[in-house]
Amino acid sequence: MRIHFKRIFVQSLQHVPRKGAAILACNHPNSFLDAIVVALTLKRDIHFLVRSDVFRKPLAAAILKRLNMIPIYRLEEGAENLERNKGTFDLCNSILEQGGIILIFSEGNCVVEKRLRSLRKGTARIWLTAMEKRNWHHPIPVIPVGINYTHPYYFRSELMLNFGKPCVFGDLETVWKNEPAKAIRLFNEVLYEGMQRELLIIPDHAADEGAEVLLDFFRSEVRYPMLKAWYAEPYRFAKEQQSLGNLFAHQSVTTIVHDAENTGKAIRKMGIPIGYFGKGVPKWQTAFLMLGFLPAVFSLFIHALPLWLTQRAVRKTKFHPKFRSSVMFGMAALSSYLIYFIFTVAMVMVDLKFLLLLPFLPRITYMSILWWDQLQLRRARIQVEMWRRQAPEIAETIIHNREILLLQSGFTKLNRKM
Repeated sequence: MRIHFKRIFVQSLQHVPRKGAAILACNHPNSFLDAIVVALTLKRDIHFLVRSDVFRKPLAAAILKRLNMIPIYRLEEGAENLERNKGTFDLCNSILEQGGIILIFSEGNCVVEKRLRSLRKGTARIWLTAMEKRNWHHPIPVIPVGINYTHPYYFRSELMLNFGKPCVFGDLETVWKNEPAKAIRLFNEVLYEGMQRELLIIPDHAADEGAEVLLDFFRSEVRYPMLKAWYAEPYRFAKEQQSLGNLFAHQSVTTIVHDAENTGKAIRKMGIPIGYFGKGVPKWQTAFLMLGFLPAVFSLFIHALPLWLTQRAVRKTKFHPKFRSSVMFGMAALSSYLIYFIFTVAMVMVDLKFLLLLPFLPRITYMSILWWDQLQLRRARIQVEMWRRQAPEIAETIIHNREILLLQSGFTKLNRKM
Protein backbone atom coordinates (compact mmCIF):
# COMPACT_ATOMS: atom_id res chain seq x y z
CA MET A 1 0.00 0.00 0.00
CA ARG A 2 2.85 2.40 0.76
CA ILE A 3 4.22 1.79 -2.74
CA HIS A 4 0.93 1.96 -4.67
CA PHE A 5 -0.42 5.00 -2.81
CA LYS A 6 1.58 8.15 -2.24
CA ARG A 7 -0.42 8.93 0.92
CA ILE A 8 -3.14 7.13 2.89
CA PHE A 9 -5.51 9.01 5.19
CA VAL A 10 -7.43 6.79 7.64
CA GLN A 11 -10.17 8.46 9.67
CA SER A 12 -12.02 7.21 12.77
CA LEU A 13 -10.75 3.62 12.76
CA GLN A 14 -11.86 3.44 16.40
CA HIS A 15 -15.46 3.03 15.23
CA VAL A 16 -14.67 -0.54 14.13
CA PRO A 17 -14.92 -2.80 17.23
CA ARG A 18 -11.77 -4.72 18.11
CA LYS A 19 -13.86 -7.82 18.79
CA GLY A 20 -17.44 -8.88 18.28
CA ALA A 21 -19.80 -8.85 15.30
CA ALA A 22 -20.00 -5.92 12.88
CA ILE A 23 -21.06 -5.13 9.33
CA LEU A 24 -18.96 -2.76 7.21
CA ALA A 25 -21.11 -1.11 4.52
CA CYS A 26 -18.84 0.36 1.81
CA ASN A 27 -19.19 2.25 -1.42
CA HIS A 28 -17.64 0.52 -4.43
CA PRO A 29 -15.58 2.80 -6.73
CA ASN A 30 -12.59 0.64 -7.67
CA SER A 31 -13.24 -3.07 -8.19
CA PHE A 32 -11.21 -5.59 -6.13
CA LEU A 33 -8.91 -2.91 -4.76
CA ASP A 34 -11.69 -1.64 -2.46
CA ALA A 35 -11.78 -4.89 -0.48
CA ILE A 36 -7.96 -5.07 -0.41
CA VAL A 37 -7.44 -1.61 1.10
CA VAL A 38 -10.06 -2.15 3.82
CA ALA A 39 -8.67 -5.60 4.70
CA LEU A 40 -5.07 -4.35 4.86
CA THR A 41 -6.05 -1.40 7.06
CA LEU A 42 -7.98 -3.40 9.66
CA LYS A 43 -6.30 -5.88 11.99
CA ARG A 44 -9.25 -8.29 12.01
CA ASP A 45 -10.21 -11.17 9.75
CA ILE A 46 -12.95 -10.02 7.40
CA HIS A 47 -15.50 -11.97 5.39
CA PHE A 48 -16.37 -10.36 2.06
CA LEU A 49 -19.58 -10.57 0.05
CA VAL A 50 -18.65 -10.89 -3.63
CA ARG A 51 -20.78 -11.19 -6.76
CA SER A 52 -21.49 -14.82 -7.53
CA ASP A 53 -20.30 -14.97 -11.16
CA VAL A 54 -16.62 -15.01 -10.08
CA PHE A 55 -17.28 -18.35 -8.32
CA ARG A 56 -18.29 -20.21 -11.49
CA LYS A 57 -15.00 -22.08 -11.96
CA PRO A 58 -14.34 -24.70 -9.25
CA LEU A 59 -10.68 -23.70 -8.74
CA ALA A 60 -11.56 -20.00 -8.46
CA ALA A 61 -14.40 -20.83 -6.05
CA ALA A 62 -12.06 -22.88 -3.84
CA ILE A 63 -9.44 -20.10 -3.70
CA LEU A 64 -12.00 -17.34 -3.06
CA LYS A 65 -13.63 -19.27 -0.23
CA ARG A 66 -10.20 -19.73 1.39
CA LEU A 67 -9.91 -15.92 1.23
CA ASN A 68 -13.15 -15.54 3.26
CA MET A 69 -15.22 -14.52 0.24
CA ILE A 70 -18.93 -15.33 0.15
CA PRO A 71 -20.98 -15.33 -3.08
CA ILE A 72 -24.02 -13.07 -3.25
CA TYR A 73 -26.46 -13.60 -6.10
CA ARG A 74 -27.73 -10.52 -7.94
CA LEU A 75 -30.48 -10.17 -10.51
CA GLU A 76 -27.77 -9.56 -13.15
CA GLU A 77 -26.54 -13.15 -12.63
CA GLY A 78 -30.02 -14.59 -13.27
CA ALA A 79 -33.31 -14.34 -11.38
CA GLU A 80 -33.31 -18.13 -10.90
CA ASN A 81 -30.24 -17.80 -8.63
CA LEU A 82 -31.76 -15.30 -6.19
CA GLU A 83 -33.14 -18.11 -4.02
CA ARG A 84 -29.57 -19.20 -3.34
CA ASN A 85 -29.06 -16.01 -1.31
CA LYS A 86 -30.86 -17.75 1.56
CA GLY A 87 -27.74 -19.89 2.02
CA THR A 88 -25.58 -16.76 1.84
CA PHE A 89 -27.67 -14.99 4.50
CA ASP A 90 -27.56 -18.07 6.73
CA LEU A 91 -23.76 -18.16 6.44
CA CYS A 92 -23.55 -14.42 7.23
CA ASN A 93 -25.76 -14.94 10.30
CA SER A 94 -23.47 -17.74 11.44
CA ILE A 95 -20.38 -15.54 11.03
CA LEU A 96 -22.02 -12.69 12.96
CA GLU A 97 -23.14 -15.08 15.71
CA GLN A 98 -19.51 -16.15 16.11
CA GLY A 99 -18.45 -12.49 16.48
CA GLY A 100 -17.12 -12.12 12.95
CA ILE A 101 -17.03 -9.07 10.72
CA ILE A 102 -18.61 -8.84 7.26
CA LEU A 103 -17.81 -6.34 4.52
CA ILE A 104 -20.47 -5.67 1.90
CA PHE A 105 -20.52 -3.21 -0.99
CA SER A 106 -24.03 -1.88 -0.49
CA GLU A 107 -24.34 -0.33 -3.97
CA GLY A 108 -24.10 -3.82 -5.44
CA ASN A 109 -21.75 -3.08 -8.34
CA CYS A 110 -18.61 -1.10 -9.11
CA VAL A 111 -18.65 2.26 -10.91
CA VAL A 112 -15.60 4.55 -10.90
CA GLU A 113 -17.13 7.85 -9.78
CA LYS A 114 -17.29 10.24 -6.84
CA ARG A 115 -20.97 9.61 -6.12
CA LEU A 116 -23.04 7.27 -3.99
CA ARG A 117 -25.56 5.26 -5.96
CA SER A 118 -28.81 3.83 -4.60
CA LEU A 119 -28.28 0.96 -2.17
CA ARG A 120 -29.33 -2.62 -2.85
CA LYS A 121 -31.34 -4.65 -0.33
CA GLY A 122 -28.58 -7.09 0.68
CA THR A 123 -27.10 -5.14 3.61
CA ALA A 124 -30.53 -4.50 5.10
CA ARG A 125 -31.62 -8.13 4.76
CA ILE A 126 -28.43 -9.48 6.37
CA TRP A 127 -28.77 -7.12 9.35
CA LEU A 128 -32.53 -7.54 9.80
CA THR A 129 -32.45 -11.35 9.62
CA ALA A 130 -29.45 -11.45 11.98
CA MET A 131 -31.26 -9.18 14.47
CA GLU A 132 -34.40 -11.32 14.20
CA LYS A 133 -32.39 -14.41 15.15
CA ARG A 134 -31.03 -12.47 18.16
CA ASN A 135 -34.59 -11.53 19.16
CA TRP A 136 -33.52 -7.92 18.58
CA HIS A 137 -31.10 -7.98 21.52
CA HIS A 138 -27.45 -6.83 21.34
CA PRO A 139 -27.63 -4.74 18.13
CA ILE A 140 -24.99 -5.52 15.51
CA PRO A 141 -23.14 -2.29 14.59
CA VAL A 142 -23.43 -1.29 10.94
CA ILE A 143 -20.47 0.96 10.12
CA PRO A 144 -20.63 3.15 6.99
CA VAL A 145 -17.25 3.13 5.23
CA GLY A 146 -16.21 5.74 2.66
CA ILE A 147 -13.45 4.77 0.19
CA ASN A 148 -12.15 7.86 -1.62
CA TYR A 149 -9.37 7.76 -4.25
CA THR A 150 -7.90 10.97 -5.61
CA HIS A 151 -7.25 9.29 -9.00
CA PRO A 152 -8.52 5.71 -8.94
CA TYR A 153 -6.88 4.62 -12.22
CA TYR A 154 -3.34 5.74 -11.44
CA PHE A 155 -0.25 4.59 -9.59
CA ARG A 156 0.94 6.87 -6.74
CA SER A 157 -2.44 8.46 -6.17
CA GLU A 158 -3.86 9.03 -2.68
CA LEU A 159 -6.43 7.14 -0.63
CA MET A 160 -8.84 8.52 1.99
CA LEU A 161 -10.50 5.75 3.99
CA ASN A 162 -13.20 6.83 6.45
CA PHE A 163 -15.00 4.72 9.06
CA GLY A 164 -18.19 6.45 10.20
CA LYS A 165 -20.10 6.15 13.45
CA PRO A 166 -22.34 3.05 13.63
CA CYS A 167 -25.78 3.79 12.20
CA VAL A 168 -28.76 4.23 14.53
CA PHE A 169 -31.85 2.67 12.92
CA GLY A 170 -34.45 3.11 15.64
CA ASP A 171 -37.11 0.46 16.27
CA LEU A 172 -37.38 -1.65 13.10
CA GLU A 173 -38.60 -4.82 14.83
CA THR A 174 -42.34 -4.20 14.38
CA VAL A 175 -41.89 -2.79 10.88
CA TRP A 176 -39.85 -5.85 9.80
CA LYS A 177 -42.54 -8.22 11.10
CA ASN A 178 -45.42 -6.40 9.40
CA GLU A 179 -43.90 -4.61 6.39
CA PRO A 180 -40.48 -6.09 5.43
CA ALA A 181 -40.14 -3.88 2.32
CA LYS A 182 -40.68 -0.74 4.42
CA ALA A 183 -38.12 -1.89 6.99
CA ILE A 184 -35.53 -2.38 4.24
CA ARG A 185 -36.30 1.07 2.83
CA LEU A 186 -35.98 2.76 6.25
CA PHE A 187 -32.71 0.90 6.91
CA ASN A 188 -31.28 2.01 3.55
CA GLU A 189 -32.30 5.64 4.12
CA VAL A 190 -30.32 5.78 7.37
CA LEU A 191 -27.35 3.89 5.90
CA TYR A 192 -27.31 6.08 2.77
CA GLU A 193 -27.02 9.25 4.88
CA GLY A 194 -24.25 7.68 6.95
CA MET A 195 -22.26 6.63 3.88
CA GLN A 196 -22.66 10.04 2.23
CA ARG A 197 -21.01 11.71 5.22
CA GLU A 198 -17.86 9.65 4.58
CA LEU A 199 -17.54 10.43 0.86
CA LEU A 200 -16.29 13.13 -1.49
CA ILE A 201 -19.25 13.70 -3.79
CA ILE A 202 -19.40 15.39 -7.19
CA PRO A 203 -23.19 15.40 -7.66
CA ASP A 204 -23.25 16.16 -11.39
CA HIS A 205 -21.59 13.76 -13.85
CA ALA A 206 -21.06 16.62 -16.32
CA ALA A 207 -18.98 18.45 -13.70
CA ASP A 208 -16.57 15.55 -13.07
CA GLU A 209 -13.58 16.81 -15.04
CA GLY A 210 -13.77 20.45 -13.89
CA ALA A 211 -14.28 19.50 -10.23
CA GLU A 212 -11.33 17.09 -10.39
CA VAL A 213 -9.13 19.88 -11.79
CA LEU A 214 -10.14 22.15 -8.90
CA LEU A 215 -9.37 19.37 -6.41
CA ASP A 216 -5.92 18.93 -8.01
CA PHE A 217 -5.26 22.68 -7.80
CA PHE A 218 -6.33 22.56 -4.17
CA ARG A 219 -4.07 19.60 -3.32
CA SER A 220 -1.04 20.97 -5.15
CA GLU A 221 -0.76 23.78 -2.59
CA VAL A 222 0.20 21.42 0.23
CA ARG A 223 3.62 20.04 1.13
CA TYR A 224 3.92 16.72 2.93
CA PRO A 225 6.87 15.04 4.67
CA MET A 226 8.52 12.74 2.15
CA LEU A 227 8.77 9.71 4.46
CA LYS A 228 5.28 9.89 5.96
CA ALA A 229 2.70 7.82 4.10
CA TRP A 230 -0.03 7.19 6.72
CA TYR A 231 -2.15 9.92 8.30
CA ALA A 232 -4.74 9.23 10.99
CA GLU A 233 -6.58 12.56 10.95
CA PRO A 234 -9.78 14.00 9.43
CA TYR A 235 -8.41 17.41 8.39
CA ARG A 236 -7.63 16.77 4.73
CA PHE A 237 -10.88 14.93 3.97
CA ALA A 238 -13.00 17.48 5.86
CA LYS A 239 -11.48 20.37 3.88
CA GLU A 240 -12.03 18.67 0.53
CA GLN A 241 -15.61 17.71 1.44
CA GLN A 242 -16.34 21.26 2.62
CA SER A 243 -14.82 22.73 -0.53
CA LEU A 244 -16.89 20.53 -2.84
CA GLY A 245 -19.99 21.53 -0.87
CA ASN A 246 -19.12 25.22 -1.32
CA LEU A 247 -18.52 24.71 -5.04
CA PHE A 248 -21.85 23.04 -5.79
CA ALA A 249 -23.74 25.53 -3.62
CA HIS A 250 -22.34 28.40 -5.73
CA GLN A 251 -24.74 30.10 -8.13
CA SER A 252 -22.14 30.11 -10.93
CA VAL A 253 -21.04 26.49 -10.44
CA THR A 254 -21.55 25.61 -14.13
CA THR A 255 -19.33 28.48 -15.31
CA ILE A 256 -16.64 27.81 -12.69
CA VAL A 257 -16.48 24.09 -13.51
CA HIS A 258 -16.34 24.82 -17.26
CA ASP A 259 -13.51 27.36 -16.79
CA ALA A 260 -11.61 24.91 -14.56
CA GLU A 261 -11.93 22.19 -17.20
CA ASN A 262 -10.52 24.49 -19.89
CA THR A 263 -7.67 25.64 -17.62
CA GLY A 264 -6.81 22.03 -16.86
CA LYS A 265 -6.72 21.20 -20.58
CA ALA A 266 -4.39 24.16 -21.22
CA ILE A 267 -1.97 22.99 -18.52
CA ARG A 268 -2.00 19.38 -19.75
CA LYS A 269 -1.39 20.64 -23.30
CA MET A 270 1.93 21.97 -22.01
CA GLY A 271 2.77 18.46 -20.76
CA ILE A 272 2.52 19.38 -17.08
CA PRO A 273 0.60 17.11 -14.67
CA ILE A 274 -1.99 19.24 -12.85
CA GLY A 275 -1.16 17.64 -9.51
CA TYR A 276 2.43 18.92 -9.75
CA PHE A 277 1.48 22.38 -11.00
CA GLY A 278 2.23 25.03 -8.40
CA LYS A 279 4.31 22.81 -6.12
CA GLY A 280 7.67 24.12 -5.02
CA VAL A 281 10.86 22.04 -5.07
CA PRO A 282 12.30 21.24 -1.58
CA LYS A 283 15.80 22.56 -0.91
CA TRP A 284 17.15 19.08 -0.19
CA GLN A 285 15.83 17.62 -3.45
CA THR A 286 19.00 17.95 -5.54
CA ALA A 287 21.11 16.13 -2.95
CA PHE A 288 18.48 13.38 -2.62
CA LEU A 289 18.29 12.88 -6.40
CA MET A 290 22.08 12.59 -6.64
CA LEU A 291 22.49 10.22 -3.68
CA GLY A 292 19.51 8.08 -4.69
CA PHE A 293 20.45 7.60 -8.34
CA LEU A 294 22.42 4.34 -7.95
CA PRO A 295 19.91 2.69 -5.53
CA ALA A 296 17.12 3.65 -7.96
CA VAL A 297 18.93 2.02 -10.90
CA PHE A 298 19.61 -1.08 -8.77
CA SER A 299 15.93 -1.27 -7.79
CA LEU A 300 14.89 -0.89 -11.44
CA PHE A 301 17.15 -3.83 -12.31
CA ILE A 302 15.66 -5.99 -9.53
CA HIS A 303 12.08 -5.13 -10.47
CA ALA A 304 12.40 -5.28 -14.25
CA LEU A 305 10.41 -8.55 -14.37
CA PRO A 306 7.60 -7.37 -12.01
CA LEU A 307 7.33 -4.11 -13.97
CA TRP A 308 7.09 -5.94 -17.27
CA LEU A 309 4.51 -8.42 -15.98
CA THR A 310 2.43 -5.62 -14.41
CA GLN A 311 2.46 -3.52 -17.59
CA ARG A 312 1.35 -6.52 -19.66
CA ALA A 313 -1.48 -7.28 -17.25
CA VAL A 314 -2.63 -3.64 -17.08
CA ARG A 315 -2.70 -3.36 -20.89
CA LYS A 316 -5.32 -6.12 -20.95
CA THR A 317 -7.70 -3.95 -18.90
CA LYS A 318 -8.09 -1.31 -21.66
CA PHE A 319 -11.64 -2.52 -22.40
CA HIS A 320 -12.49 -2.73 -18.69
CA PRO A 321 -10.67 0.24 -17.12
CA LYS A 322 -12.39 -0.15 -13.74
CA PHE A 323 -10.11 -3.17 -13.13
CA ARG A 324 -6.93 -1.23 -13.96
CA SER A 325 -5.84 -0.34 -10.42
CA SER A 326 -6.81 -3.71 -8.96
CA VAL A 327 -4.81 -5.56 -11.60
CA MET A 328 -1.88 -3.16 -11.18
CA PHE A 329 -1.85 -3.55 -7.39
CA GLY A 330 -2.31 -7.33 -7.41
CA MET A 331 0.14 -8.16 -10.20
CA ALA A 332 2.82 -5.82 -8.83
CA ALA A 333 2.53 -7.37 -5.38
CA LEU A 334 2.53 -11.00 -6.56
CA SER A 335 5.37 -10.56 -9.06
CA SER A 336 7.45 -8.67 -6.47
CA TYR A 337 7.01 -11.53 -4.00
CA LEU A 338 8.07 -13.90 -6.78
CA ILE A 339 11.26 -11.96 -7.48
CA TYR A 340 12.08 -11.76 -3.74
CA PHE A 341 11.63 -15.54 -3.53
CA ILE A 342 14.03 -16.02 -6.48
CA PHE A 343 16.57 -13.72 -4.80
CA THR A 344 16.19 -15.64 -1.53
CA VAL A 345 16.93 -18.96 -3.25
CA ALA A 346 19.93 -17.43 -5.05
CA MET A 347 21.30 -16.02 -1.79
CA VAL A 348 20.93 -19.37 -0.01
CA MET A 349 22.76 -21.14 -2.83
CA VAL A 350 25.66 -18.66 -2.75
CA ASP A 351 26.06 -18.00 0.96
CA LEU A 352 23.59 -17.87 3.86
CA LYS A 353 25.13 -14.59 5.01
CA PHE A 354 23.55 -12.88 1.99
CA LEU A 355 20.12 -13.44 3.57
CA LEU A 356 20.95 -10.49 5.83
CA LEU A 357 20.47 -8.31 2.75
CA LEU A 358 16.93 -9.59 2.08
CA PRO A 359 15.07 -7.15 4.40
CA PHE A 360 16.68 -4.25 2.52
CA LEU A 361 15.13 -5.14 -0.85
CA PRO A 362 11.58 -3.82 -0.21
CA ARG A 363 13.01 -0.79 1.59
CA ILE A 364 15.24 0.03 -1.38
CA THR A 365 12.13 -0.30 -3.54
CA TYR A 366 10.24 2.17 -1.38
CA MET A 367 13.10 4.69 -1.33
CA SER A 368 13.41 4.36 -5.11
CA ILE A 369 9.70 5.14 -5.50
CA LEU A 370 10.21 8.27 -3.37
CA TRP A 371 13.20 9.14 -5.57
CA TRP A 372 11.02 8.76 -8.67
CA ASP A 373 8.34 11.03 -7.12
CA GLN A 374 10.94 13.75 -6.55
CA LEU A 375 12.28 13.32 -10.08
CA GLN A 376 8.77 13.86 -11.47
CA LEU A 377 8.37 16.96 -9.31
CA ARG A 378 11.70 18.35 -10.58
CA ARG A 379 10.70 17.61 -14.18
CA ALA A 380 7.35 19.37 -13.72
CA ARG A 381 9.01 22.45 -12.20
CA ILE A 382 11.48 22.65 -15.09
CA GLN A 383 8.59 22.41 -17.56
CA VAL A 384 6.71 25.18 -15.76
CA GLU A 385 9.75 27.47 -15.85
CA MET A 386 10.40 26.76 -19.55
CA TRP A 387 6.74 27.41 -20.32
CA ARG A 388 6.80 30.73 -18.43
CA ARG A 389 9.84 31.84 -20.41
CA GLN A 390 8.57 30.72 -23.81
CA ALA A 391 4.99 31.97 -23.44
CA PRO A 392 4.98 34.38 -20.47
CA GLU A 393 1.63 36.00 -21.24
CA ILE A 394 -0.22 32.69 -21.62
CA ALA A 395 1.51 31.25 -18.54
CA GLU A 396 0.65 34.22 -16.34
CA THR A 397 -2.96 34.21 -17.58
CA ILE A 398 -3.38 30.53 -16.71
CA ILE A 399 -1.69 30.95 -13.32
CA HIS A 400 -3.96 33.93 -12.61
CA ASN A 401 -7.04 31.96 -13.72
CA ARG A 402 -6.06 29.13 -11.39
CA GLU A 403 -5.95 31.46 -8.37
CA ILE A 404 -9.25 33.12 -9.33
CA LEU A 405 -10.96 29.75 -9.79
CA LEU A 406 -9.89 28.56 -6.35
CA LEU A 407 -11.25 31.77 -4.80
CA GLN A 408 -14.51 31.75 -6.76
CA SER A 409 -15.23 28.08 -6.13
CA GLY A 410 -15.07 28.46 -2.35
CA PHE A 411 -12.21 26.01 -1.88
CA THR A 412 -10.88 26.66 1.62
CA LYS A 413 -7.09 26.66 1.83
CA LEU A 414 -5.20 23.81 3.41
CA ASN A 415 -2.17 24.38 5.56
CA ARG A 416 0.90 24.50 3.31
CA LYS A 417 2.55 21.85 5.48
CA MET A 418 0.90 18.68 6.76
